[in-house]
Amino acid sequence: MKNLMYLLGCVLFIGAGCNETKSTTQVDIDSSNDELTLAFYNVENLFDTENDPATADDEFTPTGEKEWTEERYADKLNKLAQVLSSLDDELPELIGLCEVENLKVVQDLVATGKLATGGYEIIHKDSPDGRGIDCAMIYRKSSIRMENLDFFTAKLPSGDRPNTRYIVYGVGIKGNDSLHVFVNHWPSRGGGQVETEPNRMTMALLLKSKMDSLRAINPDAKIVLMGDFNDHPNDKSIREILQASGKGDWPIYNFMDIMHKNGEGSYNYKGEWGALDQFMCSRAVLNAQKGFSASENSARIYKEDYLLYTAPDGNSSPNRTYGKNYYGGYSDHLPVVLQLDIRP
Repeated sequence: MKNLMYLLGCVLFIGAGCNETKSTTQVDIDSSNDELTLAFYNVENLFDTENDPATADDEFTPTGEKEWTEERYADKLNKLAQVLSSLDDELPELIGLCEVENLKVVQDLVATGKLATGGYEIIHKDSPDGRGIDCAMIYRKSSIRMENLDFFTAKLPSGDRPNTRYIVYGVGIKGNDSLHVFVNHWPSRGGGQVETEPNRMTMALLLKSKMDSLRAINPDAKIVLMGDFNDHPNDKSIREILQASGKGDWPIYNFMDIMHKNGEGSYNYKGEWGALDQFMCSRAVLNAQKGFSASENSARIYKEDYLLYTAPDGNSSPNRTYGKNYYGGYSDHLPVVLQLDIRP
């Protein structure tokens, strides 16, 4: 408890207006669609090829260590657009992204392949992250309206990088219902899971405080959490702080809890799959009789063969863009998808 109080004291709220959100004139929302597809994808270092002197992006330039050329960048965009446009029969209505360098790369992505037909709006703001990678949210403006956009983060108590990515927040409006959406990319496990755990606990406390504020106003607030949490469903930040589980009457339902227990996941570390990328929701969303509604089995991991690399020993893992060398793959994570019903 003392440790939790210390971490809570470390949480410094940093809110910001969405001055990098691209807006267009308001369009009519299609009210005939009774489903809403949400997706999240850690796109593994989606950098442009230009050097930003304010961030540590030097390796992702044509003359940098990764030899990150325009050809490789274009190939990455095409691959990511292929994946995102294949997650549903139609294009997903709302997608959370992480490991995007800036607004430009998200603009390039939504202008690529079939995504270019989706009429996507972008919610993004440059984070204080030292590497210059951010979270973003894109949504189809003909399918859902997003309001009350915000970004917030916290100072981290552990390690040599006290700044981390913004959590991206927005309220989705469709019909007479609203959905609070949070896109996350919590601090990594680099340096050891135990050693870096206080950083993720700090972000968990920040996120919980935001949810508590919403539920203080409306106990039945409909909330969806998505992201690369860099912790598994059974880790302290998720289970103890967010109070998320895949069973029982817990405040937050974690769609990936049972999957993780069954050895399924979106990320492979040393031959073991784990559910770092997760969808969670408030209990008000589960089996709701009106508006946004989900069942316990509404989420899935998009694990198609073309996204996997199979090693000579038969073990598979996400076909990544880079490791020690350039592999030309998609990402070191798999996307996750949540299908919501919209009930009259």
